Amino acid sequence: MQVASLEQKKNPYRILVAEDSPTQQRIIMTVLGREGFDVIIAGDGIEAAGRAFQENPDLVVLDIEMPKMNGYQVCRLLRDDYRTAHIPVIMLTSKTQETDKFWGLKTGADLYVAKDFQLAGLADAVHDLLEKSGPDAGGAGPRCPMPNRPAPGEQEVDVLSRVNDLLDRKLYEATLINEISKLNTLSEDCAVTIDSVLTLIAKVTDCDICAIALTNELRFFIHVHCAVGASYFEEARRQATGAAAQYLRPGASADQLAVEVDADPVFLKGERPELDGIKSMLVIPLKARAETIAVLVLTSPRTDAFLESTQRLLKIIENPAGLLVDNARLHEGARRLAITDGLTHLYNHRHFYELLEQEFNRAGRYDSDMSLIMADIDSFKMVNDSFGHQTGDEVLTALAGVITREVRDIDIVARYGGEEIAVLLPQTGVGQAVDVAERIREAVEAHDFNLPGGGAVTLSLGVAGLAQSKKAGGASLVQAADAALYEGKKAGKNRVVSAGDA
Repeated sequence: MQVASLEQKKNPYRILVAEDSPTQQRIIMTVLGREGFDVIIAGDGIEAAGRAFQENPDLVVLDIEMPKMNGYQVCRLLRDDYRTAHIPVIMLTSKTQETDKFWGLKTGADLYVAKDFQLAGLADAVHDLLEKSGPDAGGAGPRCPMPNRPAPGEQEVDVLSRVNDLLDRKLYEATLINEISKLNTLSEDCAVTIDSVLTLIAKVTDCDICAIALTNELRFFIHVHCAVGASYFEEARRQATGAAAQYLRPGASADQLAVEVDADPVFLKGERPELDGIKSMLVIPLKARAETIAVLVLTSPRTDAFLESTQRLLKIIENPAGLLVDNARLHEGARRLAITDGLTHLYNHRHFYELLEQEFNRAGRYDSDMSLIMADIDSFKMVNDSFGHQTGDEVLTALAGVITREVRDIDIVARYGGEEIAVLLPQTGVGQAVDVAERIREAVEAHDFNLPGGGAVTLSLGVAGLAQSKKAGGASLVQAADAALYEGKKAGKNRVVSAGDA
C-alpha cells in the first residue's frame, strides 16, 4: 500500500543520493527508480551539500566514505542550516561497526542502512522515513526546488563557506561550554557561582540585566551588566520577578523571593532617559534531574535584543548552566547541613569555634574590637518538665528567631549547646555589646512563646570583650563570657552581666 500511494502522487518524491562509486550509483538508481522516486545523484560530499541547498530534496541518502567531505560532515552541515534541517537523512555504508552507527546517528541521521549487493533494505528505509515525514505525519510532502539557485560556479565556494562558518560556530560553542564548566571550580559559595554564570551570559548575549531565580530556595540573583539607572533597574527587577514567579514551588509567591543584587553602585544611580522601558525579555527554565531548579531571565531596553542566534546560543549552554547551578545549590545545602544546628538553623557548636578563631585572628591583625554574648534560658528545665520537650524545642526555635532579628547581618549567632546561645559581635566594644545584650533580653521577655498559661521566657546573658580575655585565643573569650553569665544566674537571672563587672 505504501508503494502504491507514493506512485499515485503527481509529483514524485525527490531523493538526493550521495555516492562516489558509479556501480553503486547505478544500483541505487535502479532500486529507488523501481519505486517511482526521482533520484538526484551527487558524486562527492561537496556536491551533495550544494545540491541539497539547491534542490531541496524530500530525503537524502549519504554514503559515509566520500571524497572532499564525508557523510558525517555533510549530515552535520545539513542539520545545522534551517533550510535543510527538516530533510530526513539515511546514512548508507559498508561499515558495520557499532561505532560507525553511533556517530552516524549522533550527527543527526534518521536511519543507518548497511550496504549489500542488492541494497534490499534501502527502499524500505526510504518509504518508512517518507511516511513519517509526509502530510499524514504533519510534514509537507514532496517539496518544490528552492528559488534563486546559485550559479554552478558558486556552489563549491558557498558550501565551503558554510563549513567554515559551522566550524567557527562549533568552536565558539565548545569554548563557551568549557568556560561555564570551569566556573564549577571557582568557588564553594552558591551566590558567587551563580553570579559568575550571569556575568558570562551577560557578556555573550549583550543584555543589560540578567537574573537567576532558585525555584525551591526562593532566592533571586540579579546581575547588572552596565549603567542603567534607578528607574530602569526597578522596572527590570519587577518584570523579571514576575516572569520567574510562575516557576516557583507550589504555594510560593514573588514577594517571598530574597533578592541579591550584584552591581556597581554607579550602575544604579541617576536616571537614563534613553532607556525608556523593557523592550525585550527572555525567560529560560533551567533543569536538572528532570525538574526545573531555576529560571534564567534576561531583559533589555532594545527591541529584538534576543534574536534566533542568541536563543540558539542560550539553548546550547542551557544544560551545562542548569547543572552548574544545581551543583552549586546542592553543595551549599550540604555544607549548610554540616555547619548548622538542625533545630534552630543557627550555626552549630563546631562551626562557631571555627568562626570564633577567624574573627579573633582578624581582630588581632587589624587591632579592632570584638565581643561575645553568651545567653542562657532561665529555668529551661522547668519548661521541659512542665510542658514537654516538644514545647521546649519550639521555644528554642522561636528564641533563635528573636535573637537573630536583634543583631546585625555581620554578627554570628550559634547554638552553643542545650539552651545556650552564643552571639559573636565583630568590631564591637564591650559597652556596645552590653547594649545589644540588653536589647535581646528585653525582646525575649516581651515575646509571646505561646506557653500554656501564658508564661514568659527570660534570658541571662554574659558579655565579654578582648580586654576581658586573659589568654590569647577565642576559647578564653568564651570562658570570660560564660563566667559573666554564671554571675548573672547567681544574681537572680533575667539580667545582663559583663565580664568586667563580674
